[in-house]
Amino acid sequence: MVSPLTGARTERQVLAALQELVPAISARVAREDRPHAETFADLRAAGLPSFVIPAAYGGGGATLPQASRVIRTLAAADASAALVLAMHYIHGTRLLSPQVPGRGAAELGRTLAVTDGLVNFASSERLSGAPSRGGAVQTRATRGDDGSWLLSGHKRYVTGSIALDHLLVSATVDDDGDDTAAEPVARTFVVPADADGVRIEPTWDTFGMRGSASHDVILDGVTVSADAVAEAYDPEVAPEITRTFGAWWALLLASIHLGIAEAAREAALVFATGPRGDGRPGSRAEQPRTQEHAARVELALLQARLLLEDAARRCEGVPEPADVVQATATKLLVHRHASDAVDHACRLVGGASVWNASPLGRHFRDLRVALFNPPNEDVVIDAVGRAALGLNEKGTWT
Repeated sequence: MVSPLTGARTERQVLAALQELVPAISARVAREDRPHAETFADLRAAGLPSFVIPAAYGGGGATLPQASRVIRTLAAADASAALVLAMHYIHGTRLLSPQVPGRGAAELGRTLAVTDGLVNFASSERLSGAPSRGGAVQTRATRGDDGSWLLSGHKRYVTGSIALDHLLVSATVDDDGDDTAAEPVARTFVVPADADGVRIEPTWDTFGMRGSASHDVILDGVTVSADAVAEAYDPEVAPEITRTFGAWWALLLASIHLGIAEAAREAALVFATGPRGDGRPGSRAEQPRTQEHAARVELALLQARLLLEDAARRCEGVPEPADVVQATATKLLVHRHASDAVDHACRLVGGASVWNASPLGRHFRDLRVALFNPPNEDVVIDAVGRAALGLNEKGTWT
């Protein structure tokens, strides 16, 4: 294991530390496709979680392009671990937005910078539908006489559940002190993952992204302080915050897709250097069919890289509304190109790609499951079409 980094982390330091870890991380997931506690311990020791924590709190203050490169590198080794880290990057960045620091959030920021802890959002629920499509929040938050909050509910798809240090829990407030509110208000609360009343229900049983541990989390009368409200998630938060969030979300997920496809490329090229399967002298690389599929892999990846890198540059800092639409479109297109690359990598390898011993099956399954991370295709198509027609009032998350 690499030695823990101290102080502010530069991109070069973080990537160098990650490259040291990649062989071990890859070997673990190849041996058994499940969550590996050793991998998350290694990522913490290498200082990866605190890389995006703002420098004001002692973190690395990474930009979106820098975070994208880290996630892409990790995804090539273990896509599930990359998804956990990407969620932490996305929500850690929003939680600690300079526009709404909040006392509780500021204290958490300083803690995360020191401990390299992990956070993620707990929002989806069994009976409420997708939050990205406006699903109602069934989890309840009740204010106590001392200002504290009591949370009760059942969350689904909590990525990284077993590795998280803090949960960002959305809940409908039973009494927020505003008698003029036309309808119940949903707010988000910072909850220690080991708080009394927090329980993980191991429900994540999928054919891909198996190591993401996106289990259910049950909150049974969990008490948090008055300072636990995460203001960056309030319904009326500044649009700059939601735009930044949308860009980070879309492009870090796209980074995972590209990283998976790049791993598939490497597996296919290693296979291509082996001896021909027809008994003739030479390597498989000399066969026209192998060359054709190798070329198609390269062309798909070239398009994906150019799209992702351009969108990440455009969205560095606070993106404009048009940049966020481009970011969500980039997620859609990168997934398409990545899927095309993995398909041709499998075709290059042929029947050997369907054996469980081949990593290509895992790459194919992980990329397929990643397809369903929002915003989904119909939402993106709608946003792109409305933007093209000058109807840009509607966002890409409803």
